[in-house]
Amino acid sequence: MSLRSFKRQRVARFFFAAAVVVAGLVEPVQAQAKDQPALPYGPGVISITVEDERQDRPLSGDLWYPTSTPEVFSRADKSKVWQMAPADPDGTPAEGRFPLLVISHGMYGNTHNQAWLGSELSRRGYMVALINHPGTSTFLRDPDQAREMWDRPVDLSRLITFLLKDEATSTRIDPDRIYAAGHSLGGYTVMVVAGATFDPERQKTNCSGDNQPASCKAFTGWSVAETAADQRLMSVSRKDSRIRKVISMDLGGTLLLSTESLQAIDIPVLVLGAERADMVNQTVESRALAASLPANMVRHVELEDAGHFDFMGVCKPEAFDLLSEEEPGDEIVCVKGTVEREAQHKRILAETLEFLKP
Repeated sequence: MSLRSFKRQRVARFFFAAAVVVAGLVEPVQAQAKDQPALPYGPGVISITVEDERQDRPLSGDLWYPTSTPEVFSRADKSKVWQMAPADPDGTPAEGRFPLLVISHGMYGNTHNQAWLGSELSRRGYMVALINHPGTSTFLRDPDQAREMWDRPVDLSRLITFLLKDEATSTRIDPDRIYAAGHSLGGYTVMVVAGATFDPERQKTNCSGDNQPASCKAFTGWSVAETAADQRLMSVSRKDSRIRKVISMDLGGTLLLSTESLQAIDIPVLVLGAERADMVNQTVESRALAASLPANMVRHVELEDAGHFDFMGVCKPEAFDLLSEEEPGDEIVCVKGTVEREAQHKRILAETLEFLKP
C-alpha cells in the first residue's frame, strides 16, 4: 500500500520472534508507558509496502516516525517471548524534515528485530524504515531468493527511493541525512551499500575446510556465488551514494568482502561488536572489518559482555525457560535477554545517536 494514509494508518504486525514464532499469543493490552523518560516526539509506526517495478521481489515492512504527541504511546502484550517496543500506531506525524535510517535484519530475521531501535530513534527525531528481505527473512524463506544475495543491498536502495518519491514521506525526510544500519547478515548488507564488494577469491580461500565461519556456512547453504554468472552479479558494486553513514551491528561476512573495496570506503562507519562472541568470531568479523577500513572513517566499539542477540529486542523474564522447553536451541536468543539486554540497548542507542549527530 502507499503511504497516502500516513496520518491514520494502524500498524499491522508486531514483534513475534527472530527466527521462530512462538505459539499461544495473548490478546494485546494497551497501556500508557509511564516508565519512559520525556522525549521530544512520540513513536509513530505504520506498515509499508514498496511500490516499484520489481514485481518479482515485493518488499514490505514498517516505518517508525516522530509524532507530535510525545506523551502518547503504549506497549502491546502480544508475545510470550518478547517485550513489544512502545508505539503509537495512530500518531499524527510531527512537522518538519527528519533524518532517515534504513535497517537490514539478519539471517532469517525480520523487521521486528530492531523495532526497539526504531521506537527509540523515532522519539528522538528520526524516521526509521525496516523491510523483510525476501528469501532470508523469518516469513519469506525461499532458496532461489536467498541465493540471489546481491539483491539484499538493492532492497535498501529501493526502500530509500520509494520513501523519497512517495508524497506522504518525501517532504518529511532530510535527503542529506540518510543512513543505513544492519545486524549480522544485515551488517554485511549495509557494508555493500557503503561501497564494499563481494570477492569470490576470498570466498574460495576463506570458506574451505571443516571449520568455516558462520557467514561461509550460510553462503554455502544458500548456494551463493556457485556459478560464474552469480559471482559476477555478486561482485557488482551496489554502493548507494545517498547513504552518508552506516552502522554494522555484529556483522557476519567480512571474509567475503574485497579488502581493496573496504580500504576505499569513503563514508563514516560505526562498527559495533559483541564481546561474548557467542555467534560470530570477532577476530575475523567486526575486528577485521574495523582494521580494514580507513582509520579516519571508522569507529569500532566492542560492547563489553554483549552477545549477538543483544541487538534484538528484550525478552520477557520467562522467555528463556519457555523456549528451552518448546523450541530447544532457540533459547540462545534470550541469554542475558532481560535487564542485561536493556542495559546493552542503552549503550547501543547512545553510540548510535553520537555517531549520527551532524
